[in-house]
Amino acid sequence: MKKIKLLVVTPYFYPKIGGIEKHTYNLYNGLRKKLGYEIVIITSNHESKEYKEETFEGMKIYRLSYQFKVSNTPISLKWKGQIKEIIKKEKPSIIMAHSPVPFISDVTILSNKKIPSILKYHSGSMKKERFSFSNLIIFIYEKIFLRKLLKKSDYIICTSDFVMNNFLKNYKNKSRTITPSVDLEVFKAKNHKINSKILYVGRMDKTSKWKGINYLIGAIKIVKQKIPDVKLNLVGEGDALQDYMDQANKLNLNKNISFLGALGGNKLVAKYNYSNLLVLPSISEAESFGMVLIEAMACKKPVVGSNIGGIPYVIDNGKNGLIIPPKNSQALAEAIIKILENPKIAKKMGEEGYKKVKEKFNLNNQIEETNKVILEALNK
Repeated sequence: MKKIKLLVVTPYFYPKIGGIEKHTYNLYNGLRKKLGYEIVIITSNHESKEYKEETFEGMKIYRLSYQFKVSNTPISLKWKGQIKEIIKKEKPSIIMAHSPVPFISDVTILSNKKIPSILKYHSGSMKKERFSFSNLIIFIYEKIFLRKLLKKSDYIICTSDFVMNNFLKNYKNKSRTITPSVDLEVFKAKNHKINSKILYVGRMDKTSKWKGINYLIGAIKIVKQKIPDVKLNLVGEGDALQDYMDQANKLNLNKNISFLGALGGNKLVAKYNYSNLLVLPSISEAESFGMVLIEAMACKKPVVGSNIGGIPYVIDNGKNGLIIPPKNSQALAEAIIKILENPKIAKKMGEEGYKKVKEKFNLNNQIEETNKVILEALNK
């Protein structure tokens, strides 16, 4: 059988830290190692504005320079020509592009005429609640350009049933749900004695205020009244970091909240294991899944998340964690207190979470299901 050469197009790629970046790295490295795929990746160079070619763990990576950014979207007017030349040189069997961060995937699929293409969509609508210039741009993009992208793609892979059944419901005939996964060889539970430690892992950009960190910090103020030594560790970085530090300072929570910066690998796994629970307090449907939830569950930790987007598809309320209303610091605090004050319940939730990850969110399943869609597209 001829080796499949898969061209992956994604706005950002490893070593940039983020949920989608972890997901894409694990998936494509897995397809390469387990099924013999030849992987070529086109992405932006997030570290500098220079063009760079490299090979990493057997994957050929083209890191394209960008000219400017709109919100979190890197853009270059040169990309169409550059990508066309890379495709001509590499001659891929199939293209898999990642969205919703616009432009690079749009340019690739919309200018492609012959090669089968799959769009992997990671979110619900990216529109925010309040009117803003960036919101207007998102509205125009989703109404015009995203529709063209979805129509042109041969198949669409959604990260959760929430995405397929809601935001992309008009494309269900060519959509498949394949959830992200966690590598159980990396994310493992280790027994440690822990006292009232809460973990948040995620972005802290101004464009990611929908992660709801301000509500989490507000919840810690409430939790502190009952559990004075409560500790919140925030893992991540971004241009809104100072805003959250200022909020913690105003609420007199400097001794209760630590900002740890970006962590990956064994250091991140250790933080999961040295925590009593993980919280994902998102307030937008842009949260279509929540990679950090299944990473924590793989480490047998209970999780707390908002009743929004794809989070309820991961958390079984009362079984492996707790679901709370979004934008509600009081409800969030009560959920945290319940888990911290009931170690037997917390342990049971952790065990149930691990069972669900092992059954539904393991890397081997994701690799196999993705391979099926690729073969289907190639044989269409």
